Amino acid sequence: MDETRPLSVGQESLWLLHKLAPDSAAYNLAGGARMAPAPDVPALARAVRALSARHDGLRSVFVEADGRPRRAVREPDHDTLDVRDVPDADDERLWEMVLEVTREPFALTEGAMPFRAVLLRRREDAAFLMVTHHIVTDATSQWLLWRDLIAAYEAYATGGEPDLPPVRASYDDHVAREERLLDSPTGERMAEHWREVCAAAAPAELPTDRPRPPFQSFQGASVARRLPDEVAERLRATAALIGVSPFAFLLGTFQGLLYRHTGQPDFTVGCPASTRRAAAREVVGYYVNPILLRSRFARSTTFADAAVAANHQVRRGMASAAYPYPLVAREASGPLFRIAVTMVAADRFGPTLERAVAGEVMYVAGRKMSYMEIPHMEGQCDLTVEFTQDASALVTVFRYDTDLFDRATVERLLDHFVRLVEAGVADPLTKITRAPLVSAAERQRLLAMGT
Repeated sequence: MDETRPLSVGQESLWLLHKLAPDSAAYNLAGGARMAPAPDVPALARAVRALSARHDGLRSVFVEADGRPRRAVREPDHDTLDVRDVPDADDERLWEMVLEVTREPFALTEGAMPFRAVLLRRREDAAFLMVTHHIVTDATSQWLLWRDLIAAYEAYATGGEPDLPPVRASYDDHVAREERLLDSPTGERMAEHWREVCAAAAPAELPTDRPRPPFQSFQGASVARRLPDEVAERLRATAALIGVSPFAFLLGTFQGLLYRHTGQPDFTVGCPASTRRAAAREVVGYYVNPILLRSRFARSTTFADAAVAANHQVRRGMASAAYPYPLVAREASGPLFRIAVTMVAADRFGPTLERAVAGEVMYVAGRKMSYMEIPHMEGQCDLTVEFTQDASALVTVFRYDTDLFDRATVERLLDHFVRLVEAGVADPLTKITRAPLVSAAERQRLLAMGT
């Protein structure tokens, strides 16, 4: 193990959150794949070792020195893959075990590394899982890990060597760059921008099913919906017509949904922004910094208005995205956001992963392989909305705090969002307050109930 290294401000914040709730898995990032027949275990174990050797964040351990957390990097471990034979597990029991593995907290304060790779092996097939803590990875890192793992396994299983792009930077470069920013006029200008955004700002607050507990437990769940293909296609066309990205249109529509449900004309939401530079394209690390998006609505606001405003919010926010959000939050008297919105473009990670996210079956070294969509990172906020887009599909996931919301409430909220998207792409000049939130059949049902 080498000498200790400083953390980024965001990592220090995640360390503090972990110490406050060490039994929570809210910051676990998880992915999995079903493989049939079961994989070549020596080749898979070798691929996992190669992954760990390539990305030192996976071998990090965290310690405190002079009251501040730091990280040290261990030498690559030859027993990184955990193989568990479960020959008699049916599909239901296998899924239960998948959730057990992915929801097991990392004992970071006890010197545990923030990475686990587990193979649940049945007689005819297996489930392979990779779980990391957010303190060393982000969404892009997860896809890098899967790309590297698939390439390494396929090479080793067929007697070859993986051909991967070189890693030319390190996460320590990012930490050093952040330190220089905070000690510069540019950093001060960014800080002033966020002070202006935060002035008299209030976070969007949805009505909850239960009172907010005095302490956040970080327990959550999620619901997901794939937009109909024709709606996703019209969304892209409508966004292009208005001159905004599909994400800006979805964000503006979701902010309109919040306006409809909260009655707040002026509110903030968070949006995780990537601080990853081109030089770090191959680095696994925590390159995430939330930015605050402040929106203002009136009864006359149209879908197009909301999309253009959202696009402007994102552009302004990204110009100051390198300034660490935890430092902004320290100056605030209360929470700056309770709801977050993000988008993942799966088609950025190559055709193999794009097909996987789309649910297609792939063949890797003669094994049938299909990606498993595993719920994770639930309960961080009241509500986190994630849009995942590939070349054809667009999936919306609502992750929610189960201390506050019932599943039925969040499913209804997601239904309302889909209705608004359909209305917005049909006519972007429609006022958001005039668009129906429920279908005609649902409206008749509610009227029959006297609602």
